[in-house]
Amino acid sequence: MAQDKNAQLRNLIAGYRDSMMLSDIKALIAVLFVAIMMGTVLQYRPHYPWYLTPLVILAPFLIIYLNLLISVYPRFPRAGRPRFPIWRNADPKDFDFVADTEAELEGLPALCAGLSRILWWKNITLLTASLLSIACLAAAVVLLFVCWL
Repeated sequence: MAQDKNAQLRNLIAGYRDSMMLSDIKALIAVLFVAIMMGTVLQYRPHYPWYLTPLVILAPFLIIYLNLLISVYPRFPRAGRPRFPIWRNADPKDFDFVADTEAELEGLPALCAGLSRILWWKNITLLTASLLSIACLAAAVVLLFVCWL
């Protein structure tokens, strides 16, 4: 029964890591497109109505951009990882690999929980950026057509 639990945890960890890599790729592609769209939108600034200041125009882009960058920002779980030393004055002997399968098996639930939390925050920030971009598109359509009415 313990082997099945460890195998399930390892499969979950592999799935979480794959999902995190895919969400990072999506976010990086979206960052590129947001940067391109921001320049294009600012280029046509003289053609916009008087009430759309550059701050109003750029605010949604900057919020979306920050959400996407937060999504890509690496967050490493510190709980349950005693073999990953981060010290100011580390010696090479601190990085010697010691095969401790018992400690690895005990750390699987903590690693799985940490990766789950990271993936949840990545999905929340990507979803926030997506919903905000859809809402900003609708608001832009409304604000641009108000002056034509």
